[in-house]
Amino acid sequence: MQSLIVRFAIVERDSHTKAVQQWVDTMIVGMGFCPWAKPASEANAIRVVTSNASSGEGVLVDLRDEAAKLTAVPLHPARGVPVTTLLVCPHVAEWGHFDAFSQFGTEVLDCGDALVSEFGCKIVSFHPHSQASNQYGVSAGDEVVACVDGNSQLCGTVLRDNVGNDEAGTKLLEVQFFGEAVQSDFDDMSSGGLMIQPLADLDRVEVIAETAITQLLGRDALQDAESCRSVLGRAPRPVLHLLRAADLEAVDNEVAQETLDLNEKVMNELGIDEFDQCLHRCG
Repeated sequence: MQSLIVRFAIVERDSHTKAVQQWVDTMIVGMGFCPWAKPASEANAIRVVTSNASSGEGVLVDLRDEAAKLTAVPLHPARGVPVTTLLVCPHVAEWGHFDAFSQFGTEVLDCGDALVSEFGCKIVSFHPHSQASNQYGVSAGDEVVACVDGNSQLCGTVLRDNVGNDEAGTKLLEVQFFGEAVQSDFDDMSSGGLMIQPLADLDRVEVIAETAITQLLGRDALQDAESCRSVLGRAPRPVLHLLRAADLEAVDNEVAQETLDLNEKVMNELGIDEFDQCLHRCG
């Protein structure tokens, strides 16, 4: 008589989940980086599990399974019912390099939107060597500087970030331009010398490639590998965080901006070296 061996794709309470749970408890919640994580943690509503998959395809299967579980959860569940899931992915060898992990997030996970239509879940990626400039794309509402018509540097507001892709596969954005960037040394916009001259035509709206963006106004940190946004994208292991879209839509934009500003302040006081040491102590 043959014995039936069942292989579980998801593991709970192993060394990897413990390291990520420690990161959530001591850093994300403990240092106040995410105000929404604390009530979820206190309600025992954060699920942390490890994927045994050794390939991106296998991780995607596990990710879809976890998203399906969240879909079945009511908007206001009882205490102890998970409303968000952290899927730890330590066994995909190439994901030891952030670029490969980031590429999976962009191409396969559609910058976090791959499961929105089917499961109503967004995906946020974390990695020990996260760089926000590669992880966070341009979003609707962002103010940008873009190279238009070959050499003009125009400032505008992104109206839509889901226009589609061009023939080369580059993401297309709809932007309403309001000014022209004027600077003697445009290659060093970090110096603060950027000046904006208003356009005569304030109704100028164009569809441009995301690669035309040269700067994110008010979000310079996205261009810096050692910025607050980059550092806060770091976790002890590669992690794919499933968030219910309905929960995200309920977040007040003003509170969200206040949180980003507070995170910048906390990171400036803590310092990148101390943050990385805290991350290392998680396991």
